[in-house]
Order: sequence, then C-alpha cells, then structure tokens
Amino acid sequence: MSRTHGPTLSRAVQTCLEKECGMNERTETGVVVAVSGGPDSLALADVLGDLRRKWRGLRLLVACVDHGLRPESAAELQRVRTFCAERDLPFVGLVVSVDAAGGVQAAAREARYRALESAAEGHFGPAGLIATAHHADDRAETVLLRLLRGVSLEGLGVLPPKDGRRLRPMVRATRRDVLLHCERHGLDPVRDPSNEDPRFLRARVRMELLPLLVDMSPQVVDALNTLADEATLLDGPTLLTRAQRRLLRSALENPHLPLDLPLASGLRVVRDLAPRPENRRLAR
Repeated sequence: MSRTHGPTLSRAVQTCLEKECGMNERTETGVVVAVSGGPDSLALADVLGDLRRKWRGLRLLVACVDHGLRPESAAELQRVRTFCAERDLPFVGLVVSVDAAGGVQAAAREARYRALESAAEGHFGPAGLIATAHHADDRAETVLLRLLRGVSLEGLGVLPPKDGRRLRPMVRATRRDVLLHCERHGLDPVRDPSNEDPRFLRARVRMELLPLLVDMSPQVVDALNTLADEATLLDGPTLLTRAQRRLLRSALENPHLPLDLPLASGLRVVRDLAPRPENRRLAR
C-alpha cells in the first residue's frame, strides 16, 4: 500500500535528526524506538519506519514496555506488536516491575529507561540509541514543572534533541502536529488515563496551566522551548554545580578563606593563603 506523509511531522523529524542529532542517510545507526501505543509514540514509529526506506543505514527496533500498573497494559503491548507487524518493524515487548516507594511515575520512568538501555545495548551494542516521542509541548510542560518545583537556570535545559544515547526526534514538532499526523494516516492510538489524572502534577500542568498560558500568550510553547535551548547551552565543562557555586560565593565574600575548587573539565581554581617560604624568611 502506498503511503505518503503530510510534510509537517516527517520533515520536522528528519530535520531534527540531521541538524541536531548528527544523523543522515549515510549513517549506520541502530535505534530502539520506545512505543507505548499512544499517539506520540505511534506517530514517531510511523515516521521513522518510513524514513528507514530512504536511510538504508537506519536500523530500528520498536520496544513496548509493560509496567504492569494497569490491567490494559498487556493488551496495549499486543496492539503495538500488531502495528509493527503490519509495517514490518522489528518489535520486542519488555515487561518490568515497578517499585513505587518513591512515586509511581518516577519509578515507572526509571524502570522503563533501564529496560530500554538494556535493549539498545543488547541489539545494537554500545553505540545503540534510544528514541523517545517527546515533542515541543512535552518540553514546555517539563520547563513549567521545573519552575514550579524550583530549579537553577541550567536545570531548565530539559529534553534536548540529543542527550547521550537518547534521541528526541519530534522535539521540534508540536502536539498538534502529532495528532494531525495520526489523523491523516489512520493511526489508532491507545489512551492512558494517567495522562489526565489530576493527582499527578504533570497532568494538571498539561490540562490546566499550559492551556491557560497559551490563551494568554499563543507563542508560549515556543518561548519555553527557547528557554530550554538557552539553558542547555550552559551545560558545558565550565558549568558549576550548586555546591561549587556555594563554595565560590563563600570564598568571594571572605577573602581570608583558602579556595580549592575542582571543575568538571579537570581544571581547579585554587587560592592558597599560606605564606610562601621566602615571605616566612623575610618575616624572621
């Protein structure tokens, strides 16, 4: 069956991979695509599945993680398996156990990434990558969550297009782009009710806060993504942790304190207040 994409999402994904993730049609790359069965991840798998026909070096493995937290999860995994079979996409189902002592969502995310990391390593080796379906609205929500909880400026550099072995090819597309893609191509995503559960702060940010901000300023998602981009640029060898900033601030406020501040680049900032040998001889 011949299928063509509307230009918006497919172009955004390909441009992101080329310009921000260092990939192209000649790159030999193995990517585990995390697919839950929701609209975002189905759209990502669909676009990447088409892209691999042009990029012959792109090898994909769709991974669906069953956290065992909802009775529907096993059936949703089977739906993703069927989706992949219809598109000749390699598929693996990953079942994980979640220790919810520190919060259900955080524990599920940690268990999910451990499983995805293991799958990438096992199928593609140390160079294997993981692609997730975060888009621009997700990134804006995450910036707002960080602001609500309190964070330093560099802590706002969330969900960049590439972070180590993690790729986010749809981060320059919006939720509207994703939903339009699903509608155009007849994708039938599942619905996770936890995404709309007001007990979770992210759900309230998604359903209440961000729509209110968009109503007040229609370009706020772009503005929040720009803020995240600029904060990401701070994440380099000269970036100071909070502990390092406290130490430096204390030394600046008190010139009589010695300072030995190690930096991530292997450099050190040292202020040694001990008298030099020649000064001690002069003092005698």
